[in-house]
Amino acid sequence: MDNNILIGLIGLSSSGVVAVTALALNYRGFAAIDSRFASIDNRFASIDNRFASMERRFDMLQNDMKDLNKTMTAIEVDVALVKDKVGL
Repeated sequence: MDNNILIGLIGLSSSGVVAVTALALNYRGFAAIDSRFASIDNRFASIDNRFASMERRFDMLQNDMKDLNKTMTAIEVDVALVKDKVGL
C-alpha cells in the first residue's frame, strides 16, 4: 500500500473518531438541556394553574360585587319608599 493512502486513511479515521466522540458528548449535553426545558415547562404549567385559580377567584369576586350592587340598590329604593311614607 502506498504511504500517502495509508496517511490519508489514518487522517480520515482519526477525524471520524473525533466526530463520533463529539457527538456522544454533545448528546449528553443535549439530554441535560432537554431535562432543564422539561423542568421549566412544568414550572410554567404550575404558574398557568395559579393564574387560572386567580381568574376563578376574581370571577367570584366580580359576581359578589354585582350581587352587592343589586342589594344596595334595592335597599336604597326601600329607604326612599320609607322616607316618602314617613314624610322625610
